[in-house]
Amino acid sequence: MIKEAIGKLVLKENLTEGEMREVMREIMLKSASPTQIASFLTALRMKGEIPEEIVAAAKVMKDRLSKFDLGDGAICLDREEITVERETVLRTAKGISEGTNTFNISTATALVVAGGGLKVAKYVKKSVPPLCGCADVIEALGVNLDMTPTQLERCFKTLGICFLHEHLVQNGLEHIMTIRKKIGIRTIFNLLDSLINPGGAKIQVLGVYEPSLTETMAMVLMNLGIRRGLVIHGEDTLDEMSITGKTKVTEFKDGEIKSNLIQPEYFGMKRGRLTDIKGGMKEQNAKIILEVLKGSQGARRDITVLNAAAAFMISGRAKDFNEGIELANHSIDSGKALNTLERLVEFTNGEQRFLRSAHEV
Repeated sequence: MIKEAIGKLVLKENLTEGEMREVMREIMLKSASPTQIASFLTALRMKGEIPEEIVAAAKVMKDRLSKFDLGDGAICLDREEITVERETVLRTAKGISEGTNTFNISTATALVVAGGGLKVAKYVKKSVPPLCGCADVIEALGVNLDMTPTQLERCFKTLGICFLHEHLVQNGLEHIMTIRKKIGIRTIFNLLDSLINPGGAKIQVLGVYEPSLTETMAMVLMNLGIRRGLVIHGEDTLDEMSITGKTKVTEFKDGEIKSNLIQPEYFGMKRGRLTDIKGGMKEQNAKIILEVLKGSQGARRDITVLNAAAAFMISGRAKDFNEGIELANHSIDSGKALNTLERLVEFTNGEQRFLRSAHEV
C-alpha cells in the first residue's frame, strides 16, 4: 500500500482513512522499507497533512499503545517534544551547545495546574543532548521516571499528577527515529507525538509550531474523542501561550471551533522579550522552574501563569482567562505548586526501582 500512497501524494492527492491506516500499519510492522518510509513522510509533508490523515494515523498508533488506568478527570498538556529532526532542533534551540530557546514552560505549567487541583498526566520524552525536553528537566528536579505502570497509576491517584515516560509507552516506532533524523524535516510524527495521550485524558491544551495548524489540530482532537480543548500558537514561544507577542488560540467544545488572538496586555501583564524566558541545559531549566514555584516574579512566572490559566479555563475550573490567572497565582503563592513537586519527588523516589532487564536483577 505504501508505494501506491506515495504515488498519490506526489500528485498532491489526499489519502483516504483506509489508505492511511494501512500505510501506518505497514510502517509500524516494519513491512515498509526505510526508503519507502522516508519517501512517504516527505511527500506527505510537501502535500500537507489533512485532519482525516492525521486522525487515521493517530488511531493506528493509539491501538498499539500501552495504556494506563488513570480514571476520569485528567487534563493533557502534551507538547511536541524536541526531537531528532534538524528542522525542529533549529526552531527550538539557541545553538547546539547552549540548550533550548525557552525554559520548560509546559513542565512548570503542569506543576502549577496540579497545585491548583487539576489532575495532570503528561507524556514525556528525552531530547537530543544538550537540548532539554520534559523528561530531562523532570529528572533534574529529582523526580524518578523509572517506574512501572502500576506505580504511575498509584502516583496519579495519590498526588493528582504523573509523568509517563516514553520507555513505558511501547508504540513500535523506535525504528522511525533514525529515518526522521536522516531526512531532517518535521513530519506527521511530530504532530502525532502530542496525540499519544496514554492516560486517556478527555481535556487537552495542545501547542503547535505553525499558526495554520491550530484549526486542523482542533478538528483532529475532536475526532479522537477529546471533549474540550485549546490549540495554541504563540509568537516566539511557538507551542506555548506567549508573553512576547500575540497568541493564536483555537478553542473547541460542544462540536464548535472558534479562534482568537490574545496578547499579554489583555491580562495586565507586561510584554516581555524572548531573552526574558530563555532556557538552557537541564540543570539551568530546573533551577528556573524552582524559582517560579517559589514565587519569583517576572516574565518566567507570567508565562507559566498564563499557560496554567488556559488549562484552568478550558477544564471549566475557571470561567475565563482572568479567573484562571487568579487560580494559577494562588497555586504558586500558597506554596501548593511547589508542594506538588516535593511530594512527587518523595513519592517517586520511595518506590522500588523498575527493573528493565534480567542482568539488572
